Amino acid sequence: MWLYSPIRTPQAPVRIGLVALVSLALACPRTQGGFIAPLAFDAGSNANFVVVADFNGDGIPDLAVTGLGSDPNYRDGIVSILLGKGDGTFQAARHFFAGPLARGAAVGDFNGDGHLDLVVVNHDSLTDTVSVLLGNGDGTFQTSHVFLSGYANLPSSVAVGDFNGDGILDLAVVGGQGPTVSILFGNGDGTFQDPHRVPTGTYPGYVVAADLNGDGRLDLAMLAYDDAAGAIVSVLLGNGDGTFQPVRNSPCSGGSVLAVGDLNGDGIPDVAFASGQTGPDHKGSVSIMLGNGDGTFQAPHSYRTGTASVSLAIGDFNGDGTPDLAVANTGSGYLPGTGSVSVLLGNGDGTFQAAQNYALGYLLACVAVGDFDGNGIPDLAVIDSPGFDTSDQGTVSILLGKGDGTFEHAPGFPAGSSPSVVAVADLNGDSIPDLVVAGYDPGSRSVHVLLGKGNATFQVAGTFSAGSSPSSLAIGDFNGDGIPDLAIADYYSESVSVLLGNGDGTFQASKSFSTGGNRSNFVAIGDLNGDGILDLVVANGGSETVTVLLGNGDGTFQAPGSFAAGPHFGSNPTALAVADFNGDGFLDLAVANGPTGNVCVLLGNGDGTFQAARTFPAGGQTPSVAIGDFNGDGIVDLAVANGPSGTVSVLLGNGDGTFQDPRSFPGGSTPTFVTAADCNSDGRLDLIVVSSQTVRVLLGNGDGTFQPTYTSYVAGSSAISLAIADFNADGWPDLAVANNASGDVSILLNDHRWP
Repeated sequence: MWLYSPIRTPQAPVRIGLVALVSLALACPRTQGGFIAPLAFDAGSNANFVVVADFNGDGIPDLAVTGLGSDPNYRDGIVSILLGKGDGTFQAARHFFAGPLARGAAVGDFNGDGHLDLVVVNHDSLTDTVSVLLGNGDGTFQTSHVFLSGYANLPSSVAVGDFNGDGILDLAVVGGQGPTVSILFGNGDGTFQDPHRVPTGTYPGYVVAADLNGDGRLDLAMLAYDDAAGAIVSVLLGNGDGTFQPVRNSPCSGGSVLAVGDLNGDGIPDVAFASGQTGPDHKGSVSIMLGNGDGTFQAPHSYRTGTASVSLAIGDFNGDGTPDLAVANTGSGYLPGTGSVSVLLGNGDGTFQAAQNYALGYLLACVAVGDFDGNGIPDLAVIDSPGFDTSDQGTVSILLGKGDGTFEHAPGFPAGSSPSVVAVADLNGDSIPDLVVAGYDPGSRSVHVLLGKGNATFQVAGTFSAGSSPSSLAIGDFNGDGIPDLAIADYYSESVSVLLGNGDGTFQASKSFSTGGNRSNFVAIGDLNGDGILDLVVANGGSETVTVLLGNGDGTFQAPGSFAAGPHFGSNPTALAVADFNGDGFLDLAVANGPTGNVCVLLGNGDGTFQAARTFPAGGQTPSVAIGDFNGDGIVDLAVANGPSGTVSVLLGNGDGTFQDPRSFPGGSTPTFVTAADCNSDGRLDLIVVSSQTVRVLLGNGDGTFQPTYTSYVAGSSAISLAIADFNADGWPDLAVANNASGDVSILLNDHRWP
């Protein structure tokens, strides 16, 4: 936690601020490592649906994910294929054109060549189609063929089966826009006949093919809407020749997706369906309707899940031979604790235990089951789609099953409303890292303290008041008593709140010091005038300045001095870092200037004042900056998160306060935070990036470059920033991630298994 440390270089001693200490002081002598959390894989823009199948015939489950391409008019829907490696990881996605607004898929061998093919629903108001992509057997697909679906608007779901008994797979398509289901009979060569409409009398939006009455013929179960009865389950019993008996309806409680399975062990198919938001808390539900064996169902029995349930899957997650349920809850960015997977273990009689929820991502869209690591235990694949836009990079997250009904996951600890920043220090003198968490939320004034127990778990020590909307915090000893204190940037109060520590994890009432600027975004600390007393420096987004508050040594600070943070209007400083960039023994500042896409460096004069800012391009919008020696030359370098450009830039230092042109590395969709540490203990600094709800690790090569492959993890719902420390005393750096939507801090333990 200590505030700066001399770091010897071949040229000169370098003093570095707290931010740099966190980045540089975690190198360990071991040489392997990894974090325990669900892995995330890029899956194309606006990913929305996932299918599990073996597309290349190697006996390992693969993934097909529907989504969007780059066309801003959404005309180029795609299917992303992620081939499984058999260890729970996947190759980089390969994309194949499907049709406009690809939003659902199913699998079958449509041309009888022994290779799996795909049919994709094109959920588009201007077309009336499904696309068929014939597989080549190696995980690639031929150019898609488009067939009329039978709906004038918005086909929404497709099921595959042999409905006329000719040994050739057919399609059943619904769209919710008309009182019919469309049957497309297959020709056996991958093409299909024009749709034949079967009346339902209801408006079906989701369809599943199964034998519901035990006569050996495929039937159709549909979630539908009826003008008079409302939400219903509609069943068409098949005659085996492509025709169907009159519809049978069973009232239900509403829903978006449907799954069929024998949930009570009587040999009769039952149905489960997920329902969206219900009640004032917007919680979703999963409902069970036990089958009567004749295509009708008993009244539904519902179980609470997470917020806005949108997808479900059936599997035996605890190995007891009884079906269990996994439900994807899409969540809402305006409600805490959203974006989750609910797991409900079955009792074997059609009833289920209370849901166990796993905070995961932001806007979950779909869940599927498969054994992705080859250990015989079902795992989950979950689609996270951050928004309906071609620039929104979707991901598929893998939750590995443990075999007892639980899944590998980063545990979360409550940290108040909308936590946005987290810092680490030993606050009570027991040599165990503790956490301080603040939440940027209009009207919020709270700072939460979680004391570590030494085993990567935490207990709440208390909540303390700061100014309005804490946006950043730093930890240091401001009054020289050897006890950590807090400095908190108060965004709306345009001040810094200082809370002096009592040494037991509690803090005295805050004292406020004006920053003299507008919109205090970020606070950092260092001895800026060489008097041995810690000072504060604050980035002011609204006034395009940084202000320096020199410390008096008793926990109070002098009036602020202001310095321009950029050369022109609109600089909007969002973050800063403190280090000696030119080797003169004085601390300097690096300021990330938000929308301008640059970093400004203010060289220190050693007396708490700074020279005029010098600007260096960073490659895009720059919400975050970190420092470290990335090429091992003893000179401090910069790493910058580039927001919408999807990159992280590294600017190597020249040792005189100037920096080389940026080199860019993949940072994921909209990276918002970057820091550095030696994650795999090879003596080289790595980059840890918070991006699009995930935490991405780029392993360093030691020469200022980073490996082209990377690992992404899911921490919780809406990950936004992180801190690094050894939380379980095993000598390896772990991560504490602030999750803005789920209202917690997730702990990602290093399990030493780096590639």
